[in-house]
Amino acid sequence: MTDDHGTLPAHAERMLARLDGLEGLSVHGDTTHMEHMDHAKRARQLADHLRAVLLLSGSYRYTSALVVVRTALEHYLMDRLIFLANRYVETYTGIKKEAVAGEVAKLEALRAGARPDIARWWWDDSGMNIVFRGLHSARSKKGRGKTVSYYYFRMDDFDPFTGGKKHAANLASPFRQRAHREQWAAESAAAWRRWFTFDKMMTALAANGLSPRQALQIDVHHSFLSGFVHPSKRGYEAIYHGNYPDGMGSFSHNASEILLLYVIVIAAAEIETYGRMARRAPRLGLGHWADAEAEVREARLASSYFWFLGGEPTMYDRIASVHTPPGNAKLRWGRPRVDPATIPDSAVRYYADPFDRIVKLHQSFREMSTGLIYQSPFERPDAGRR
Repeated sequence: MTDDHGTLPAHAERMLARLDGLEGLSVHGDTTHMEHMDHAKRARQLADHLRAVLLLSGSYRYTSALVVVRTALEHYLMDRLIFLANRYVETYTGIKKEAVAGEVAKLEALRAGARPDIARWWWDDSGMNIVFRGLHSARSKKGRGKTVSYYYFRMDDFDPFTGGKKHAANLASPFRQRAHREQWAAESAAAWRRWFTFDKMMTALAANGLSPRQALQIDVHHSFLSGFVHPSKRGYEAIYHGNYPDGMGSFSHNASEILLLYVIVIAAAEIETYGRMARRAPRLGLGHWADAEAEVREARLASSYFWFLGGEPTMYDRIASVHTPPGNAKLRWGRPRVDPATIPDSAVRYYADPFDRIVKLHQSFREMSTGLIYQSPFERPDAGRR
């Protein structure tokens, strides 16, 4: 079989070129805002990660490429907060369930008085989570007017090169006292745990409009990609199956395809996020933006079957949904009571294993027991091979 990915490679290159060129499209007004320049730099940084994915894939280092994809996904999620968030979440730990009523009374009093920027709150096992509006210009009221994401000001609080607080006494640091080194190392680590761990980002994204269905998709893919970050053989077995480890370094159509799809959907999502940022106060002019939007639409159409950060379920997913019993119901064999084609997109269950699904999407089937048919739009004779 040939390495035929249709238009996907061209779309991947176009999306990366757009990410690299966002600063060149920017039309600054009488005032140039530092955050706009910083956002364009972050988009270029993401493009650099995604180009590394293509380079690794081109040399058949698929598992390593998927490690970089997880970094790119987290970078996009962080950018979504930095570019767009008009809410931020503070979590106060150590609050027991029996103390919640008292905390709620305090919060209601604060919202009515000194802290009108409190939007809402909830308690869970992590503690009392409070959503604040902001940051806003001094002239705005209750979230109206110019907004700069609180997370924009927090991203530089983390220094990954302190060496860690517990090692401060044993590390060279000319002309700096040990206490100062320990304090900075501790504050830096705490800042990352407070704002930018994956769980914290997902909580903050939910407070800023991320739907539970979108969160489910991101959780699935982050978990999948983590299987390649951690030193487990399972990641290699997933890609090479029975040909592990001898298959390492050899071409895999399915692995190269999923990597192209990740590059396209993450880059497209970043471009869309940048465009949304530019439309908010303080506004940023974007030249020839209609051309960029057209390229994103075409790329999304070509990759829509991936059904991640956009896209839609396929007939394969619909058949899997009708075969998934609700709740703890017993398995039911035979023709399903529901026609898969009639299930609303919102009711189709999401997939658990992104790579296994890509493999199976390439192979048509007819189920003997149910009569259901899946006709692959891109049938491959070697579809069952990894």
